[in-house]
This record gives sequence, structure tokens and C-alpha cells, in this order.
Amino acid sequence: MRFISTLAIFVIGVTTLFASGSGQAGRTALNSAGCSGSGCHGAASSANPATSVRLVQAVDGKISAVVGETLSLTIVVSHQSREAAGVGIAVKTTEQGTTNAGTLGFISGEGMRLSAGELTHSSPKALFGNEASFAFTWTAPSQPGTYYLRAIGNAVNGDGSAGTIDQWNRMPVVEVVVGLPNSVDEYSDANVVVSPVPAHDQVSMTVPTQANEQLQITVLDHLGAVVASDNAIASGESFRYTWNGRGNDGSQVPQGAYVVAITSNRKLMKGRAIIIR
Repeated sequence: MRFISTLAIFVIGVTTLFASGSGQAGRTALNSAGCSGSGCHGAASSANPATSVRLVQAVDGKISAVVGETLSLTIVVSHQSREAAGVGIAVKTTEQGTTNAGTLGFISGEGMRLSAGELTHSSPKALFGNEASFAFTWTAPSQPGTYYLRAIGNAVNGDGSAGTIDQWNRMPVVEVVVGLPNSVDEYSDANVVVSPVPAHDQVSMTVPTQANEQLQITVLDHLGAVVASDNAIASGESFRYTWNGRGNDGSQVPQGAYVVAITSNRKLMKGRAIIIR
């Protein structure tokens, strides 16, 4: 599978991460204390799946870049009942390592700051529609290789104090494959309208193509898991895809938000579908 040069990372379910409300670095690794422990805004000693954190445009847990390329990324955190979220983001040379890879950058107005080469929230961000998004940038190193993007989110009640009601979780580690310009596909990235929105069963999207262009269709749920996949060959200058609202096992998917992504050799075309039952 080929990956995206411009990335959007959605992290679901994070609220005020730390007791100070301004976040701490060094909390993303699986062998760390996470959002529990000294100085953090979480009394729970273990991750809670009620909070979800994801990189929405990662496909099968991977993204790609060219050496020196700057990617625009967004992490979305979601929780069904908490008020706000915080986040910690790191890119490392190994899955559990401490050595930073590339350069993370914060975007003005996104409520984040740099600390020890990592990103953390500078203040809690309110959840809207049970989600809080954090946009940022990452510049790939000059050395090709596989690097590891880690994120942690904390969904909180907004009272400013640590407690077990604040629930944190880690994002599954995302592999970042960095290659030379002649070895990594450079994608154009476009948002495409999906209709109808919302839908009760099937949705459709039309994308620009070339005759005989090979296409891969992937439908991802709000956690970034692949629920449906397909392959097709375009017959002309446009291709219309209709998803029947069913997973690969043939069963109806639960109601909720989904991303429909159509990828070709050098294009990523994606749209958001909402299924209600």
C-alpha cells in the first residue's frame, strides 16, 4: 500500500492531559507512565479505551514522506462524555526509544507548544462533537528510514484537578516511512464530496481519474481501522464509487463517521461519510 505525503492526523478523546493544564513531554512511550504519575493530569494508572487517539490518514498504521519534506498533520482526540482534551506527540527513531526524529512544529492557534523536541498542549482544548483536533507539522529528517509517530491523549472533565474521572489513552504507534525522492510516491491530496450526508445505507463519491488507472478503495472508521476495502480500474476521466455501508464481512457497519479514501499511483482522494441507522 502506498502512503500519503500530506498527512492529517486525527486524535480522538483527549482532554486536559496534566495537572498543570499545560502538558508534559515524555509521556507517549508504552514503557512510560502515560498520563498518570507525578505532574500529570490523570490519576488513573492505566490507559482507558473510552478515550481514543488516532492519525486519521494513516493507512494500515503507516504514512510516508520524502527526506526533508514538511508534512501537515492533525491529531484528533475523542470521548463521549468529557469536556476537554490534551495531547502529547512525538516522533522517534525507534518504537520505544527516546531519540527524536525529524522536527515537530506547532501551528499558531492550535493550543500546543514544543518541549524537549515533542509537542504537548499549552492549554486544554474543548471537545466539539465529542472530538478535539490538534494540527501541527513534522519535517522529515535527511536520512531515509522508518520512524515512529507516537501520541497520547487525555480526556478530562475540565475541573483543573487530576482524578480518575479523567481518562487517557495512547494512539497505536504509526510508522513513518521516509525515502528518497525517487523511491517514495509523492501524492497529491484532495478532499472529495461524499453524498448523501448523512446516509442511512449507501454513499457515493466521484473522483477524477485517467483511463485504466488502478484504484484502491479503503473505508476507515473513527479509530482508523479498515472496515471495508476494494479495488477498481477507472474506465475514463472520472470514477464513481458507491459504498453500501457494509464491512468486509458483509455485515452493516454501526452508525458513525467514516473516511472513504481512494488512492491511485500518486493521488489520495478522500471524503467523510456519516451513517445513521
